[in-house]
Amino acid sequence: MPYRNLVSPLGLSKEAEIFTLVENRKAYTLNHCELNIFETYQQSELVPLTFSDLVVTSMLRGKKVMHLFDKPGFDYLPGETVIVPPNITMRIDFPEATSLQPSQCTALAINQEEISSTIDFLNENYPKQDQQKWQLNYNQFHFLNNFELAQLINKLIRISTGTDITKDILANLTLKELLIRLMQMQNLNHLHDNLRELSSGSRFAHVVDYIKQHLTGKLSIEKLSQMAFMSKPNFFKTFKYEMGISPVDYIIKERIKFAKQLMHNPYNSISDACYKAGFNNLNYFSRAFKKIEGITPSIYKSALKTQN
Repeated sequence: MPYRNLVSPLGLSKEAEIFTLVENRKAYTLNHCELNIFETYQQSELVPLTFSDLVVTSMLRGKKVMHLFDKPGFDYLPGETVIVPPNITMRIDFPEATSLQPSQCTALAINQEEISSTIDFLNENYPKQDQQKWQLNYNQFHFLNNFELAQLINKLIRISTGTDITKDILANLTLKELLIRLMQMQNLNHLHDNLRELSSGSRFAHVVDYIKQHLTGKLSIEKLSQMAFMSKPNFFKTFKYEMGISPVDYIIKERIKFAKQLMHNPYNSISDACYKAGFNNLNYFSRAFKKIEGITPSIYKSALKTQN
């Protein structure tokens, strides 16, 4: 039951603005990007869609089934984002779309010059540790929105559909942050997916592996920074910059994830999950759980009982 940070749905098109019932499109063009809003009002299968630029798509309403890279189709729901490289065809099913409950999705096409300039700036001025380069990883293309990603997409929609005379400048600045956030999420996901292979050669992979192995015990930033052969301030700053999350918040997030697993066992109470996951204060656990998951532990536990 992962929590998704939603992108705010937009008002649906008026009848006079609907020219097709499948992927009806509105477009807002700026200097470095184009925001497309698609609505579908009837069930359809394998609808092709291709962009000549990188596209960041976000679901606002309804459900799609996406077919990408000759891989099995996957459900695509509100609170999720998919990035697609240039000139790659998405094939999309709309299994539930109707005139009363249409699907709605944004597709933000970003020109390659803007992407390249952002990545070059990062590599020249803020190089990563361990001789790695900043880059977009197209093997990671499907995300649950975290809070920052959802907020940035909401902001870009407001800018693109607005009338501010400085909208191109505002959009350009927000695009840079969006690209950085996506790469940070990919860095963290790549580290998780390849933890064992990377832990011997990457200081952050080594640290994250240690955190996972000692999640329920006492973890200090001082010890973790020593393991990374970095000063405490530099470790804290660099970890947050490359992964998009501070080491303290990362530990809390992993403990919440473990607590959720524990709560799936009906014999574990919320208090049991709290202390077994490494927290030592039930009130703090409840606040942290709600901040990350969007609901309280008691609501989460009740939902599990209902599902069972």
